Amino acid sequence: MMMKLTGRLLTAALLSVTAAGCQGEEPTPSAGDSLATQEAKAERTCIEGFEGIKNCATGRATLTNTGKSIAVSNLTNVKTDGFSSEFPRAVDWVLKTELGGVGAAGQGFTLAARDGDQVVSTISVQPGKERDQVTLRPSFTGRAGGSPFTVNLWNGNTLMNSHYFEPDYGVGSVWYQIHIGLTRYDFGFKNHGFGGSSMYGRVAPGACSWTFRGTGDAFTLDVDGKRVSGDFLEIVEDIGDGHYPYTGFSAIDVKAAASTFNILGESTVSAK
Repeated sequence: MMMKLTGRLLTAALLSVTAAGCQGEEPTPSAGDSLATQEAKAERTCIEGFEGIKNCATGRATLTNTGKSIAVSNLTNVKTDGFSSEFPRAVDWVLKTELGGVGAAGQGFTLAARDGDQVVSTISVQPGKERDQVTLRPSFTGRAGGSPFTVNLWNGNTLMNSHYFEPDYGVGSVWYQIHIGLTRYDFGFKNHGFGGSSMYGRVAPGACSWTFRGTGDAFTLDVDGKRVSGDFLEIVEDIGDGHYPYTGFSAIDVKAAASTFNILGESTVSAK
């Protein structure tokens, strides 16, 4: 696909983060869960979601199947409240959402990909001190001490900006829609277990990527003092050598503080 490249290198304000990443040894099955863990799992409220995916409430959250969507309510604490999506091992996951009140709550949301109990990668979106500002904090496990990553901003099929970040940096951005009514966002996670490609180009085997899709000028970055906007953000891990890569994942944990969180669709691509 031919794509037009525009914009200059991103020089957005960077915030320190603690990064981990997406490669590592395959998880070793435990001999058995502790009694406390078994009881916690037994007490979870789970429902069957889209495409047979199991959605389980966490913290104080509750799940309600409305027929057209799954409403996630009682989201008051981003550290505890949300849901886990569990499915057969996959290499690609997409969640279609309708969010409201995330900016007003001031806590944002977090996503974590797991293979069994092993965390493969995480990302948080945290509101800043000024309205509409957020900080993206990705964490990958492909290198000791965390993997560096590249952030690509797209508007349709046009690459607006691409910039490489070391693992100890976060990315400042503006999501103006996070403060207005109900907003449509699609969240995505992909594990390139045997290599593959992002919208921008080839991705090394074992690398992971997070994606966010909005509408219009949903996402804005500061590029050399000028604002550049687009509708698709892609955060791609730069994998390291010498590690056995993950070849899939089996769950995504979603936590948020929001007045409205509706799941409009969810899908996966099975690992081979």
